[in-house]
Amino acid sequence: MQQFQLAAEVRHETGKGANNRLRRSGYIPAVVYGAGKENLSLKVEERLVSRLIRQGAMNRLLILKVDGEDRAVLMHEVQVHPVRGALQHIDFLEVRLDEKVNVTVPVQVIGDAPGVLEGGVLAQALWELEVSCLPTEIPEAVEVDVSGLAIGDSLLVKDVQAPEGVEILTDPEEAVVSVVAPQAAVEGEEAAEGADEGAEEAGEGEETSE
Repeated sequence: MQQFQLAAEVRHETGKGANNRLRRSGYIPAVVYGAGKENLSLKVEERLVSRLIRQGAMNRLLILKVDGEDRAVLMHEVQVHPVRGALQHIDFLEVRLDEKVNVTVPVQVIGDAPGVLEGGVLAQALWELEVSCLPTEIPEAVEVDVSGLAIGDSLLVKDVQAPEGVEILTDPEEAVVSVVAPQAAVEGEEAAEGADEGAEEAGEGEETSE
């Protein structure tokens, strides 16, 4: 399992002006909290955080190095500028390695569904699952094997084989993936488009009546 690490420095200046100066210098403000410790204001290099996110470090165990001390954390919340898309702030949640945590992990579909080979369409309803496990056992993804699905079949959360040491918390009756007939897939898309158009027309009508 890949080990993620990030260096951080204690941040002594706070406030909007100080944070803006920090961002212009290539850093972003951050805070670490949890594990019964006091909140600590930090600064981290934006490029390093961006690289970790691209590598899949969100909701994965991360060793935060602060003044020579290693702190086991999760990237709990990342704030992004609504227009520029630049990272603005990050919250780190410190965890105890012997206590389970609840996190969301991606769904990775594997295998070839016979129903797809027969002309059906694979429709994925869930792209991530909530799981509970020790921080050291957080999986990169939960694999969902569709090799047994024919047209009309669905694979529910309760059918998913969780990795050892991992408990899936998502509603067991929710469908993860289904194989639908081509016409059913088209009708589903048309119904969704019709609902969107109806909502837009309703909105326009409300504006006209004012």
